[in-house]
Amino acid sequence: MCTVVMAEPPHEQPVEQSEAQPDLMAWAPSPFPCRRLPPLRLLSRPVEPLQKHDVEEYCCLKPEWCDICQGVLTSNAIQCMGPCGRKCHRGVGKNTFSCYASLLASPCDSSAKPVHKGRFRFRDVIRQWGRDLKTSVKEQVVEEALREQRKLGNLSKVEQLAAELRGRWDDAKAKRCFFFCQTASIFIVYILTYLSTVLIGAPLYGVHGWRLACLQAAHSVNLALALEGSLVLFFYALSRQVERYSELIHAFFKEILHVDMLDLHIDLMQAGSAVEGLMCFALVSTAGLAAFSVAIWLREFAFAGGCVGAGRSPVF
Repeated sequence: MCTVVMAEPPHEQPVEQSEAQPDLMAWAPSPFPCRRLPPLRLLSRPVEPLQKHDVEEYCCLKPEWCDICQGVLTSNAIQCMGPCGRKCHRGVGKNTFSCYASLLASPCDSSAKPVHKGRFRFRDVIRQWGRDLKTSVKEQVVEEALREQRKLGNLSKVEQLAAELRGRWDDAKAKRCFFFCQTASIFIVYILTYLSTVLIGAPLYGVHGWRLACLQAAHSVNLALALEGSLVLFFYALSRQVERYSELIHAFFKEILHVDMLDLHIDLMQAGSAVEGLMCFALVSTAGLAAFSVAIWLREFAFAGGCVGAGRSPVF
C-alpha cells in the first residue's frame, strides 16, 4: 500500500509595498470643489494690511509742531517710531477733534514728511494748554465709562458672542447654506413670475402664453441675479478693505477707546478673510446661475422671434 504525499503549495511571499505609494485619494474632490478653481484663486489673492504706527509718548523740551494740525506741541506729545516719524498732539489740536486719532487712522508711510517749520506765538501755547486739559478730561471720562461697562458685564457679553460665532463658523456649511438660499430664491422668483404671467397672458395669447411666461420668468431671474451679483461684489470689496485696514482699526480701538479687540476675540483680519472666501464662492455661484439663466432667456427669445417671423400669433 503506497502513501501519496501531497506537496504543499508554495507560500506566496507578501509583496513589499514601496514606501512612496501614490495616494489613490489625491484625486478625490473636496466638499467644495470650487475652492480649487482658477477664478477663486485669482479673486482671493492675499491682502497685505496697512502698517500701523509704532507710537510712544514724547516730551517736548522746546517748541515743536504737530504734523496733523500744524499747531504747537507742548509738554507730552505722541511720536511714531516707524518710517513716518510724525509727531502730534495726544488729543485735541488746532481745529481738530483728536490729532492722535487722525494719526492712527492713517497708515505709517515714509512718504509722509514731518512738519519742521511753523509760526510760534505765545498765545498759541496758552490755547494748547487749555486743549491739553480738555483732552485729559475726555480720557478720564472714557476710562470711567469703560470701567462701568466692564462692571455691568457688557464687554463680557461681547466676548462670549464673538467666541461663540468663531466656534460655530464653518466655511463649508456657510457655502452650502448660501448656495441653497440663492437657488431657492431664484426658483421662487421664476415660479412666481411664470404663474403671474400665465394668468395674464393665457387669455390674450392662447397657447403661446406659456412661452411668454417662460421668457418673462427668465428675464426676472436675470435681474435678480444681477442684483445679487452687485451685492456680492460690494461685500467682496468691503471684506478686502476690512482686511487691509484691520491693523489700523485694532490700533485705533486700543489707543483711543482703550478696548483691545483681540481680548474680545474679535480679529478683523480673520473675519474679513472668512467673508472674502464666502463672497468668492458666491461670485462663482452667481456667475454659473446667470449663465444658465441667460441661455434659457436666449432660447425663449429665439422661439418668440420665430413665432413672429412665421406669422403666428405674437407673444408680445
